[in-house]
Amino acid sequence: MEEDKYRSTYNELTPVRCVFEKTLTNHQAKCLKARHFCLADREGYACSDKASADKCRKFLEKLREKSIFVLKLREINGPLPHNMEIRVQAGGVKGLSRLETPESGSGSNDAEVSEDINALLDRSIEKFGSLDDFPYSEIIQSVVKFQGRRRRQRK
Repeated sequence: MEEDKYRSTYNELTPVRCVFEKTLTNHQAKCLKARHFCLADREGYACSDKASADKCRKFLEKLREKSIFVLKLREINGPLPHNMEIRVQAGGVKGLSRLETPESGSGSNDAEVSEDINALLDRSIEKFGSLDDFPYSEIIQSVVKFQGRRRRQRK
C-alpha cells in the first residue's frame, strides 16, 4: 500500500487518535476505550471517546515534560524516537499503576501488562485531584527502570 494512501486511510479510521498507541501495540498496557484495527500489514488504535483522549494526551504531555532529564534531552520539539516514546509511555503507565499498588513497586511486575489506561487515569485523578498533582517524581522512576524488548542476537 502506498504510504500516502496508507496515511489517508489511517486518518479516516482514527478520527480520535490514541496517544498511547505504541504502548498498546507493544502489549505493555490495555485500554477499554481503544479500538484496535489492522490496515495493510500494520495495526493501530483509535480512541472511542474524545474526552478520554484529551485526558490521555495531557497526561502524556506531562510525562514527556517530566522525562526530559531521564532521556538526556534539553527539550522536546516534536515526536520522540520510537524507543524513547515507548519508554515514556509504558514506563509512565506502569509507574502510575505502581502508585495504586505500592507492594508491587519492587520491580517484580515489569513484565505485567497494565490494565485499562483510562480507568487508571480516572482513579488517579480521583486520588490526587488533577493531572498536575500527580507525583511525577515517583512515576518517572518507572520510566527510568523501563526496558523494552531486548534485541535478538544474531547467530
